[in-house]
Formats: sequence, structure tokens, C-alpha cells
Amino acid sequence: MSDPFNFPQQELLRYGHLVEQGLERLTSSGQVILGAGVSQFEAAFAAWLGSNCRPEQVIGVANGTDALELALRAAGVGPADRVLLSSHTAYATAAAVLRLEARPVFVDLEPGRSVLSPAHLAELLAAEPPQGEGRFKAVIAVHLYGEACDLGALQPICHRHGLALIEDCAQACGTTYRDRAVGTWGDFAAFSFYPTKNLAAFGDGGALVVNRPEAVEAARRSRFYGWDPERQAVQFGVNSRLDELQAWVLLGKLADLDAQIEQRRAVAAWYGPLLGDGDGAPLLPGDGADWRHSYHLYVIRLDPARRDQVLQEGRRQGLPLSLHYPLACHQHPYLVERFGPLPALPETERRVKEILTLPLHPHLPRENVEQVGRAVAALVAGAG
Repeated sequence: MSDPFNFPQQELLRYGHLVEQGLERLTSSGQVILGAGVSQFEAAFAAWLGSNCRPEQVIGVANGTDALELALRAAGVGPADRVLLSSHTAYATAAAVLRLEARPVFVDLEPGRSVLSPAHLAELLAAEPPQGEGRFKAVIAVHLYGEACDLGALQPICHRHGLALIEDCAQACGTTYRDRAVGTWGDFAAFSFYPTKNLAAFGDGGALVVNRPEAVEAARRSRFYGWDPERQAVQFGVNSRLDELQAWVLLGKLADLDAQIEQRRAVAAWYGPLLGDGDGAPLLPGDGADWRHSYHLYVIRLDPARRDQVLQEGRRQGLPLSLHYPLACHQHPYLVERFGPLPALPETERRVKEILTLPLHPHLPRENVEQVGRAVAALVAGAG
């Protein structure tokens, strides 16, 4: 049976024909790896990002984590180097750093927000590095949930310290900062097209965006063994190519992406009146003064004791509630075991105890939003 809360299923119901069309194109061309689908999608995605992005700057890769890894490599990050990033993010962000044998250094959140604090970043950069530690080489600005980092503050900090600014846009396709798409501000950007993302493949997929002209050619080679046009390895490379069939799917869905982002914003607006604004009511997500939310996720904040009660009882009632993310990266057992106890991050540690994710996608009927919103409001009122 169709599940209105299952975004990948709803996308398949509406866009499944793109798979058939893609297969027809593959059959007629015989080109199943890095063919016309990939090149046309790269050009179309560059155009969608805006006039600051040219087709050659977009490089289709196998997934968003690979895009981050290749961005880090293009920025010159290597073993023992240090990379600054949010701890409140999908663990994939940290995993990309670890794949290079580099060390993640975690930055606390801005008060009241879900993105890294430029003030704490500057504080970490001003401190004396621990003896034996590698150099800081890059900052990963994670635009979590569809919120935008304060790129206007981050750019001069990175420039002053000679650091590459890498935007993690896995959850921010459609987010704008100062009326310009995120992904076009940093030196590099990584996008994910995982099936739950705003622009979603029917499998894995990702894109690396290179905003340093001098780095484009080497970055493009890096996804395919480091080969030049004669298939000679002239640099380090990996095997990370956007699948041709997924590229055709993404190209077809890109035409509707702006409308889908607007519908995500409409669904978010439906939630507001349902969840209330009285004593104990949740704090709701929304736009900032200079950025516009794309609502990959709809994450509210509650008093921790109330949050846990609402989550437990809501799940008992069958509400599709979730946590993004129950642990910050610096709290994961593997990182604690590998690096020892990591410095406390008060805002981050507070945030993971407050957050609660409500279902949101562009095909979600209003009656289902009202069902969830009213139930959550009742649970909040009865908790505490």
C-alpha cells in the first residue's frame, strides 16, 4: 500500500517513468558509463545553481560522501591534517575526513541554530595547536536540515587563515544565502542525491562543485582513477562516477525541483499554526535574515524531558517521528575510542537532546500534516 509519509515511494509513483526513459536512452546509445546523461545533468545542475557556476564546475560522482572526500583531496588535505566541521551533522561528514586519515576538529553550533558558529571557529583557529598535531587545512560548512551557514562570516575567516571553505550541501539543495544558491560560495561544495534528498535519485548519487577554476581539471580526473583523456593515470584518483541511469533520472526531476522546494516551504507553513506558540510550545524552523530555508527536514526543538516523552509516546501511537541526529559526531564510540574524550561542545550537546523531526516532503497531503501536527501539539501539552 502507498505510504504518504514515504518520500522515496511517493517519488517513484510520480517519476518512475524516468527510469524507463533512461533505459531507452542507454539502449539506443550503448553508452552506460559517463555518457550524455551525466554530461547533460552536470550542465543543467550548473545552470540551476546560477550564473556563478559553469558546466565544467559540476562533477557527477557516486554519492555525497565521495563528493566530500574528493573536495577535501582537491583542497590539499592529507593524512594528519586537521579539518574543522560541525559535530551536529550526519556522520558521513566526519567519515569523509577520516577516509583521508585526516583529523576532524569539531566546532560548536551558533546559539539557537543548527549550523557551526563562526565565533567558535575563530576561537579554535586562534588557539595554540596541540603539540604534534597537523595543520588546519579546511573548514566544512554543513548546511544542516536546509539551514544556511553564515557564509559571509566564514569566508573572511577562511581567507585569513589560508583554509579551503567546503560547503556540505547534502541537505541544502534549494537553500539560498543572500539570494544565491549555497554551493556557489565556498571553494568546493558537495551535494548528495540520496533517495531522501530534495533532489533525489532512485539510488545513490552525488556531485562535487569546484569553484576554484585552477582545480577543476584535476578534480574531474580524480573521480575516474586520475586518468587523462588517453587513460594514463597522471594523479591520484578513485572510482566514483555518477551512474548514467541515475543521471537521466536526476535530469528529468531537476525540471520540477524549484516547484518541489516551494511545496516543501508550504508544508512547513502548514505545521506552524498546528504546533502553537504558548508556554512550552516547540521552537520551529524558519528562514534567517539573509538566507532561505529549503526544508530538507522539519526539525523542531523541545525541552529535553518533554522531547523524550513526546518521541516515546508519539512512536507508540504510530507517528513517523525521528531524530536527526541522536548523537553528535564527537559522541560516537569509534571517535572517542580513536581520539580519546573530545572537547565539550555545549550548544551541540544541548541541541541533540532537544531536536525532533516531523515528516515533511513535497507530496505530503495536508490532512496528514494536520494529523501529525495536532497529535504532536497534544503530546507536547500533556508532557512535562
